[in-house]
Amino acid sequence: MKIRENIWYEAIISAMADEKPYFTPLGFQVVNNVVKLRVYSSAKTSSLLAMNSEVVLNITDDPFLYFLSTFKEETGGIPKEEVGSIEGLPVLLKAYGYVIMRKKKVSQQERVVLFEYDIEKIIDNPSFYTSIEPYSRCRTFLIEMIIYASKIRDVSILPGTGDLLNSFKKSFDYSYEIVAKTCMGQAEIWLANRLKEMVSDWLRK
Repeated sequence: MKIRENIWYEAIISAMADEKPYFTPLGFQVVNNVVKLRVYSSAKTSSLLAMNSEVVLNITDDPFLYFLSTFKEETGGIPKEEVGSIEGLPVLLKAYGYVIMRKKKVSQQERVVLFEYDIEKIIDNPSFYTSIEPYSRCRTFLIEMIIYASKIRDVSILPGTGDLLNSFKKSFDYSYEIVAKTCMGQAEIWLANRLKEMVSDWLRK
């Protein structure tokens, strides 16, 4: 598995929280072999990263894993049978590979906390060598839908964010259009429509 420098990737980060595995999607970038994560200081993920010296980036493009790890309250989160362990750290059994990291530096940047990590190991998951698919706009834009749905959920409860909310909704709707054209599987179409229902519910509140 190869991770290039200075490119923003998406992965699902994992660590222990209250003696239970915790998974959540997060963007990351590698600069000079240091992994950089930017997290809102008010988010639960910020507290989780602050408490754990070691965490794992689970490398996957499976939209269902992003869906379950993003909307834990709505879905119940990642099923126990899909969680494994490497060196005492929780991992997703269906990930293509894992980046095990140790915290190096933490710095506050206005409302965002920058976490920097040294890479200890990059491990390929041999179970998924034969499961890697070619690039798919279907999967890519399903994950975009999930990202913008989470932004809409978080912003919809804040006052004075109408313009930002409209921008997120426009991106969400565009992603849905691409999914509708490129996803032929019933499971993917179900997920897209479920996200659309969830967004509609948040916008009505």
